[in-house]
Amino acid sequence: MRLFEKILNKNNRELLIENGDRIVVGFSGGPDSVFLVEMLLKLKEKINFNIVLVHINHLLRGEEAQRDEDFSINYGKAKGLEVFSRKINITSLGEEKGLTLEEAGREARYDYYEEILEKTKSNKIALAHNKDDQIETFMFRLSRGTGISGLEGIISKRGKYIRPISEIYKKEILEYLDSNQISYCIDSTNLENEFTRNSIRLDLIPFIEKRYNPKFKDKVFSLIEEIREINSFLEKEIEIYSKEETIDIDTILKFPKSIRGKILSKYLYKYSLEVNRKKIELIDSILTKGGSQEISLNEKYVLKKEYNILRISEKNLIKEKIKEKKLIIPGIVDFGEYIIEAEYTEKKEQNKDCFYTSLNRGDILTIRSRKEGDKITPIGMLGEKKLKDIFINEKIAKEKRDSIPIVVYNDEIIWIAGIRGNRKYINKDNKCIKLSVRRTK
Repeated sequence: MRLFEKILNKNNRELLIENGDRIVVGFSGGPDSVFLVEMLLKLKEKINFNIVLVHINHLLRGEEAQRDEDFSINYGKAKGLEVFSRKINITSLGEEKGLTLEEAGREARYDYYEEILEKTKSNKIALAHNKDDQIETFMFRLSRGTGISGLEGIISKRGKYIRPISEIYKKEILEYLDSNQISYCIDSTNLENEFTRNSIRLDLIPFIEKRYNPKFKDKVFSLIEEIREINSFLEKEIEIYSKEETIDIDTILKFPKSIRGKILSKYLYKYSLEVNRKKIELIDSILTKGGSQEISLNEKYVLKKEYNILRISEKNLIKEKIKEKKLIIPGIVDFGEYIIEAEYTEKKEQNKDCFYTSLNRGDILTIRSRKEGDKITPIGMLGEKKLKDIFINEKIAKEKRDSIPIVVYNDEIIWIAGIRGNRKYINKDNKCIKLSVRRTK
């Protein structure tokens, strides 16, 4: 019962399985999947949920594979569980898609799990990864090269996928099944070191345990847990910087390169973009470059560096030119994503979203987009300035400049809405015409 209590405590802690769940269980017939189902059946005595078993015959081991399929179907019947079984030629699948046998087998399994999940109106998929699998995954990724996130091993819960026995060693699983005379199948290919993972399990880990540390696996798992805690903390901190529409470059440059990479990865994930080391390094390389920079992310999105801001935009967005509008004071008009209002009111504190003017009731204003050569005599500056230069000084992104409302009176620009007013039209009286701007979205 000690193992079950361990699994029960893990479930209470992580809420892997809850009342009302319908769970698809990946079932090979091997010791891990048999142990998983045995534990789930015990758990059903405490929690109300349903399970169905899913078995895939990869057609790789001839009679042995058929034996596993027959065993899985009969095991399910004996336990009163529905079993879904399918034969999939993963050799052909791998050749067709350019995948290794391991990759093709994984793709076939997960596709079938998803199919049965939908067919049975289930909401979770339980996999029989154990503690040894986590350690082997850690060693595999370490040997291939990975970042700190990759060294977390196999997470107990990721979306709809749950792994209830991920903290139980394989040795404990076998001892439990054998002592309780519970039958299971042995996959003979797991005893061959042809595959990288098998070699890690059969050769590398036993060598380290014998030569250097008999408790090597315990030490590795403690390290995995520590890495998870660090990553969990970092994820919460990183979320702050990557959830906005834009990223402030000056802010993220204060972090080490590895943390910047995580922030940039999160930002790309928001747009369902593929993330890889090369892409993140390319983006990181433009952060300290002057001027505007662009990186094509895929056929739909482009990443733009504009001054100290990073922004992801859709490509080839052809916006119709916003038609100019007339506004009779007092009055209100919409202009693209903005609303411009002119009203007679008491003067209050000046801010960028309003401009107190010397205009009068009945004056007719034109609200339009910028034009080539536009100039204004701005508040706080001497002489006329080109709008283009003001936009550059204010760090307004190029694609946004045409959408900003320009307020004109008698062919003279009164106000660049939300940016700068014309100092020749400042009013110092207590009551005057106030121009204001607000976004509609």
